[in-house]
Amino acid sequence: MKKNLIFTMVLGGMVAGLPTASNAELGFNLGVVSLYKDRGVDQDGRDEAVRPAVQGSVDYSFDNGLYVGAWGSSGRFGKADAEVDVYAGYGFQITEDLGLDLGYVHYIYPGEGSWNSGEAYIGLNYQRFSFTVLRGMKSDVNKGDMYYRLTYTHPLMEKLDFTVGVGYQHFHVADVRGKTDYSAGLSYAIRDNIHLTGTIAGANRRGDVDDGSRDTRFIVGLNVAF
Repeated sequence: MKKNLIFTMVLGGMVAGLPTASNAELGFNLGVVSLYKDRGVDQDGRDEAVRPAVQGSVDYSFDNGLYVGAWGSSGRFGKADAEVDVYAGYGFQITEDLGLDLGYVHYIYPGEGSWNSGEAYIGLNYQRFSFTVLRGMKSDVNKGDMYYRLTYTHPLMEKLDFTVGVGYQHFHVADVRGKTDYSAGLSYAIRDNIHLTGTIAGANRRGDVDDGSRDTRFIVGLNVAF
């Protein structure tokens, strides 16, 4: 992993203020999706609507709101066969309904050093709404890029939720126009820790690429939390 100054500062501050291990909580997630699509763009070089990917995460959180974690996905990313995201942050409640989340995430593509990049983020959650802003931090890769995402989740039944979201990506490169992405889907709780999802997602064709990777797709997923 290439070191990033902000990421190092975040981790350094966390280590200095970590609580005892008895206050920590360790969590795992493992799942599979029919297609890995991020911000409306297919995350695989092949032009196929079904490209299954195995994904999982490990998170370590503390009672004081600090957390660290890592998330990974299989796939084909240039010369890399996987994506690994490591992140650290701090989340807390301002009021009973209003929460704030601050952090940094670093994206790693083994074998594709030029693709390694990172983003600082801030998230605001109010009841069923969430709004997140991410800023690119890697020079010559995504520094100055901005991404904004608004999401709303509504419970339809006891075990069934509906989620809709829209995002906008602004690129720092002057001659590259921004793009808008969208998603809408259902999540069904087979059990408390097992969720089946179905999502429609895509993006407009402006921006960094102009190919079929932004076509609207229907994506099926299954996730298990431990």
